[in-house]
Amino acid sequence: MLPGAYKEAIASVIRSTLLRPVIALQQGSVERAARFDDPMRLRAERDSLAAYLVGHASLSTENRLLRDMLGLRERLPPSFIPAEIIRIPGRGAEGFFQLTAGTMQGVRAGAPIVSVGGLVGRVTIVDENVSFGIDWMNSDFRAAAMTVDGEVYGIVEPRRGPNGEPLLALTGTPRHVEITDGTVIVTSGHGGIYPRGVPIGVIRTGEGEATDWQRSYVIHPMVAPGEMAYVLVLGDPQAGLGGQDLAETWGIRPAPDRVAADTTAAGASAGIPALPGSGAAGAPATAPAASPPAQTGPRLLGTPVSPQPDPDGR
Repeated sequence: MLPGAYKEAIASVIRSTLLRPVIALQQGSVERAARFDDPMRLRAERDSLAAYLVGHASLSTENRLLRDMLGLRERLPPSFIPAEIIRIPGRGAEGFFQLTAGTMQGVRAGAPIVSVGGLVGRVTIVDENVSFGIDWMNSDFRAAAMTVDGEVYGIVEPRRGPNGEPLLALTGTPRHVEITDGTVIVTSGHGGIYPRGVPIGVIRTGEGEATDWQRSYVIHPMVAPGEMAYVLVLGDPQAGLGGQDLAETWGIRPAPDRVAADTTAAGASAGIPALPGSGAAGAPATAPAASPPAQTGPRLLGTPVSPQPDPDGR
């Protein structure tokens, strides 16, 4: 048996001579493995970070939608029931979905469905704890609609854009009235399905050529398909609507009392006295002007001519 010092010397000589190529190959293999491992590790870390950011963004979007839905729920009558839309595999493109509320929660067949953006669709089938509905992409969807000022009426139905994107169309509007691009379209309340004033979309452009008696327009929907997650379903319409115009709820038309207050405030700031009876503080009430006495006899046409004196004094 050789002493330890001799063993180490002999091993060092062998490593530096006979085993040197083998050790070099082994070192190169380790370096190559490290070089390939770093990109894979970095790629895995990058993918994990991307997944975290996507999940965080999705969570933030969901929280924002829930906050907006809570604010809308507080402005609507109490007859609206919160629910969540669940897309049915294979039928999402048809505009058919499931709702997480049914008859036990007060949902009824034919009830309109709305979201923060506006109109989504309506309920078609109701079970005890779930229900099913269609959105505006469904081929059976129709809604009586009007411009937000109530001047033009028509029927909204689904369309497909040039690239296949889902859109809407306003049909049956009078030919002699042309709606400008960007005009907001809301439900008219006719037909007894959708309440008045729910936003549907915005006029994008005209559709085709005007016929002898009507025009059609392409509408960009207020609620995109990807935003149909948390919704509100109208329960008993007698519980709080009563013919109410919901356009003020979505902020697309100011309330009448707010308009009057703004008008009065603007007039006061400009030095214009408030109108009598407007309710402004310090506005004295004035008596209405006396109406002229009623004319008796036949109505005169034109301006009456006074008789001229006779130059001869007669």
